[in-house]
Amino acid sequence: IMKTRGFGGLMIGYAGMQVRQFLWTGGFFLTLDWYKQQCGTVVSNKLAQDVISGFAAGATGTAINCWTDVCRSVVQKQALADTFDASKPRPSALEPLNPGPFFAAAGNIMSERGLTGLYSGVGPKMVHLGGSGAILAVLMPRFKTMWFDAMGLY
Repeated sequence: IMKTRGFGGLMIGYAGMQVRQFLWTGGFFLTLDWYKQQCGTVVSNKLAQDVISGFAAGATGTAINCWTDVCRSVVQKQALADTFDASKPRPSALEPLNPGPFFAAAGNIMSERGLTGLYSGVGPKMVHLGGSGAILAVLMPRFKTMWFDAMGLY
């Protein structure tokens, strides 16, 4: 990749990844406290509340960002295929920062396969990123408390 695409070749899909992360993180933190509040009315154990609400918030973030993962994969797959085609010119070093191919892939997928194409594989992604959200929701407040205690910040 470095020979045919340069350093930018290692960053293929960067723009799509940033959109993906922005949407997942926003969806997660936007809904986490709401899920904790709702879960608190049903479950009294704080750890269980954090696990359940973290999973739900992570799955919500995935529902918001799944389409970006699909588009990023398409862009990366095509760019890597172009790496082995000698007739394709070497792209600019700034090409990974260009969101154009990412949104073009979204438009193509939507027109060819509809919304279901954009949400291909959403179930496993929800389980994976829901689990990540659960871990984050469990560890974040506990590490924050430990840090503040250790630093005397209360």
